[in-house]
Amino acid sequence: MIHLLHICSGYSKTKLYSELFFELSKKGIKQTIFVPIRSKSEIGMHDISFLSNTNVIYANILNISHRIFYKKKINDIFKFIENCIDLRTVDLVHAHFLFSDGGVAYLIKKKYGISFFSAIRNTDLNIFFKYMFHLRSFGRNVISSSNEVIFITPTYPSILLKKYLSPDYSDRILSSPIIPNGLSETWFRDLNLKPNPIGNCLKLLYVGDFSRNKNVTGLLHFAKKLSTKINLELTLVGGNGNSHKNVIKLLRMQDYSFVNYISRIDNVETMKDLYRKHHIFIMVSKFETFGLVYIEAMSQGLPVIHTVGQGIDGYFKQSTCALPVKWNNEDELFKAIDKILIHYDKARKDALNLIPYFSWIKVSESYMNLYVKYLRK
Repeated sequence: MIHLLHICSGYSKTKLYSELFFELSKKGIKQTIFVPIRSKSEIGMHDISFLSNTNVIYANILNISHRIFYKKKINDIFKFIENCIDLRTVDLVHAHFLFSDGGVAYLIKKKYGISFFSAIRNTDLNIFFKYMFHLRSFGRNVISSSNEVIFITPTYPSILLKKYLSPDYSDRILSSPIIPNGLSETWFRDLNLKPNPIGNCLKLLYVGDFSRNKNVTGLLHFAKKLSTKINLELTLVGGNGNSHKNVIKLLRMQDYSFVNYISRIDNVETMKDLYRKHHIFIMVSKFETFGLVYIEAMSQGLPVIHTVGQGIDGYFKQSTCALPVKWNNEDELFKAIDKILIHYDKARKDALNLIPYFSWIKVSESYMNLYVKYLRK
């Protein structure tokens, strides 16, 4: 039986990792999931230790100093893993972030010779590589030592090569696997095959937090201009984040009376119903590793507008069901809306036809193929 060690620093923050581990558990492998955390309140989050051959270890070892001293952080995590896991029984390490997790996997490989591969996500590219100059060479070492790097977003390999790696990495990076995040099977039940005519009012939808990165204020300014040309409703679902107060302030103004605000919704069936009552989903974040809400919207027949070079960009090149725009370019947003409206019925059908690729069942199969390929001999 394969013994797979996951190092997953983002595990307690989102359910998507537990969805992957749940599917992998069905494939007859032993999983140890190591989760470094900063607070005892994170212990037990998304716990799946009830699954057969699955053990989740929450390690409350992170502190403020680790935010400053990266090498100390990964060394402390490495030592903790050594003390609580018999690494001689581990066949393969899966690091879910290059710097936070891959750095630890790199230390494990140096001492124990265990193969590892690492995902490269938004924070790796747009925080660590971009701003932490002193860690770039170490990041390159992790990439060189990994058996494989995995990209969640199709555009990230070329961005990484162009900005932070020498041409020597070109063949390796451009041939790296692209594996998306998956969507829970609940979203694939009772797919929305009914037509959703636009009629005399176009209904736009945004779901997410109200951080500056998500650019919700920019979306509001755009929608205000669009509302002078067509009958429009915009629904915002979510909240919190460092732009929450600014967004709420705008919503109190008469100019934004066409906007509906709903706080965060966790119930899947309620969200399905909400998606189905709208026509187009828009989220133009500045940076986005993947953006699962795009896939949720598409599963309910909504065409989506997203940021070029981020998130799901590259997965739907030949279709109008997902159109990329620059995050701060209103002209491109207007054109994207027009293009979707012209091809609306086809865009809806394309969304529903393409969405099964993002099921966790298919995603877990892609990972299993890698695990088998890179088992330590």
